[in-house]
Order: sequence, then C-alpha cells, then structure tokens
Amino acid sequence: MTGWIILALIGVLFLAYLGIGVYAASVLTLPVRNFNPELNPGKYGLEYQELRIPARTDKLEIAAWYIPSDENRRVIILVHGRDNSRTNGFIDLFVPFAAKLHKAGFSVMMIDLRGHGQSADSRYSFGIKERRDVLGAVDWLEQQGFQPGKIGVLGYSLGAGSVIGAASEEQDIGAVWLDSAYADIRPVLMGSWTKLTGAPQLFAYPTEWMVRLLYGYDIAAARPIDEIGKIAPRPIFMAHCQEDNLIPISHLDRLLAVVPNAQTWIIPECDQSVLPEPIVPDAFNGHAVGYYFHPDEYTRKVVQFFTDNLE
Repeated sequence: MTGWIILALIGVLFLAYLGIGVYAASVLTLPVRNFNPELNPGKYGLEYQELRIPARTDKLEIAAWYIPSDENRRVIILVHGRDNSRTNGFIDLFVPFAAKLHKAGFSVMMIDLRGHGQSADSRYSFGIKERRDVLGAVDWLEQQGFQPGKIGVLGYSLGAGSVIGAASEEQDIGAVWLDSAYADIRPVLMGSWTKLTGAPQLFAYPTEWMVRLLYGYDIAAARPIDEIGKIAPRPIFMAHCQEDNLIPISHLDRLLAVVPNAQTWIIPECDQSVLPEPIVPDAFNGHAVGYYFHPDEYTRKVVQFFTDNLE
C-alpha cells in the first residue's frame, strides 16, 4: 500500500511539474502589445502609408508604415524588440529616429512583428518565425521597385535576431545593422528565467518541452550565431551597450568571431542610474538603450553605414 501511495505522489508531482511548464510556456511566449497610435509619422510632418502586408511563407498579416523619400531609391526596414512596436521602440523614440533617416534621404519601412502592435496574433519564437515578417516587408518593397542590394534592415534585441534570420535567407538585403543581438537565446532565457516567467529555473526544462508540444518550435533552435555567417560578405554593423543586464556583451564577441569583418560599436554610458527616473525595469538596464542615451551619434553612424553600403 505504501508503495502505491509513493507512486501516486510521484505521479501527482510530475503532473504538477508539467502543469507549471505549461503555464510558464504560455507566459514566456505571449507578447505584450504596446501601441500608441498618436506616435505616428504624421506627428513629425511625414507623409506615410498605413499597410497590412503578408509575412513570407505563412502569410500572417503584418502591420506596417511606409515613409517614402523623394529619392525613393534606398530603403531601411526598422524592426523593434520584444514587447515593443513601431510606435514605442527605442523608448518611444523609434518614429523620430525614422524621421531622421528619412531626412537623410532614405525611404523607411516600420513593421510590427507578429503578436506585437497591430499585427496578427502570434507567439514569440525568438526570430525563428519573426524573420518571415521582415521577409514579407522585403517582398513588398521589391514589388514597389526597390532593387536588390538597396534594402537595408535595422533591428534590435528580438528584432536583431529576426533580422539575422531574414538576411541569412534573403540575399537581396544589402546591409544589416544589429543592436543588442543575442548569439543564442537559450542562455539569455536561462539567465533571466524567473524574471521572465515567474517560475523557478527548475521548471525551465518542462517549459521547453511544452513550447515544442504546444507551439511547434524549439527554443534552442533560436541561434543567430549559426546563421550570421550566411550574411557575409554583405556589410554588417553590430552595436551593443557595454553593460547590458539582459544580453551580455559576450554575445557580440561570439557573433564577431563568426563575422570578424563586421563593424562594431561598443556603446558606453548606457546606465539609467544617472537618470532622474528609470526608463526600463532594472533587470533590463543597459539593454537596447544606446539610441536613447546617444541619439545624435547613433543616428550619424546609422546614416553613414547605410549610405556607404546601399549604393
């Protein structure tokens, strides 16, 4: 009898273990929608088109803005990070940043990744599926007459992982700017597991199992380090805050080992402790805030990089 009780208890504990994995998988992969329609290009005096375009392959509906330049020969696609959108990227400065690129002579396309902003519902896949949204933007731009090599892409954090995947598959992308890119998402998630899911790290393994079972992809497959080499010899620029609490700068070092000819900028002074009020939760201090702290230098470097490499 005692043996059966012990087996029953083990069974109950195992089911609870899996159940918490189901819950954590749901929390981990569910984007938070942040979209402020008042932060649109029109606020900055820009003419723009409101678009709904199909992602490549699965045709999921992706919301976007297209801001044409009078030149209309070179274009940059801007890709936001996790739980952001085309309105609130770069700590609510994504649209004014786009306005500066437009002033420099570029057409600009801003997209909401799947599950974010006004795009169709979806779960995170840490760049595995989000790349299709970037590729859908490329397809639309080429339909408007943009030539191969004249399309640049800039992404940060989740957007950077998505951009690496897209550019590794699409040779028509002429140049790539990566901000706060991860080499491998799994150690990032392991390092911030409790903050992201609310569950002890003990439950990371059943969570990974449940992501595969419920959502059809493997977290461990989100490894931009295995794909970035396919972008070369096309130009790559990697920017990363020197002190990043979420994605350590060691990820830049790992990526750079694969593409040693990439340009880099290790951004100093990204610590929000110098500000009157925090701009991000402290666990994300220093992550993808380079533009916020250094807007003029950041813009100058981006404009120079794409001017040099989309000709």
